[in-house]
Amino acid sequence: MIDVIKVQNLTKNFGKRIIIDNLNMRIKQQEFVAIVGPSGCGKSTLLNILGLLEDWSDGTVELFGQPLPSLNSKRAIMLRRNTINYLFQSFALISNKTVKENLYLATYFKKIDNNRRDKLIDQILTELDIFHTKDEQVSILSGGEQQRVALARTILKPGDLVLADEPTGALDDQHAKEALNYIIQLRDKYQKTVIMVTHNLEHAQQADRIIYLNK
Repeated sequence: MIDVIKVQNLTKNFGKRIIIDNLNMRIKQQEFVAIVGPSGCGKSTLLNILGLLEDWSDGTVELFGQPLPSLNSKRAIMLRRNTINYLFQSFALISNKTVKENLYLATYFKKIDNNRRDKLIDQILTELDIFHTKDEQVSILSGGEQQRVALARTILKPGDLVLADEPTGALDDQHAKEALNYIIQLRDKYQKTVIMVTHNLEHAQQADRIIYLNK
């Protein structure tokens, strides 16, 4: 399998403070990797770098064999739009819009007609057992339902790389387990590569591999 991510001698500084020090790692296609470590070790910073949301200080980062571009470049915009998916603890949904409207935005850049778009949305909502929420405003949904809407967005949006930052952190145990099962499906059913930052070692053990970061 090819390297989706290749990181060599990556360093990230905030002033005189070293957040990430000389990190090397590779992530293969359709691999589910968990990143764990104590608070302040740079887990979320690393995810932001991989997702072209934050710059780094030194070293090289490659995505599908190509160096990551500068954050404001046209290529970076296209990668964020068409290649990289984000799954946040806060869900990052538009709370005053309906579920359907949120998912329409996720498929905005897919070249499909509205009839096909509607069928795709209905199919994914049914698979995630939240079809009944389709016309409801996001703000009235439970945390578990909102996380499944965020997962539906990840499935529908173009791109085979999923960066998940504490995706179960805001959920109770039952909903967290359900969300984790759906995240595993992103790899198994939808052939996506998943990199998940988590404090939960039990959840991390469900991944193919665990990368430990230290302060």
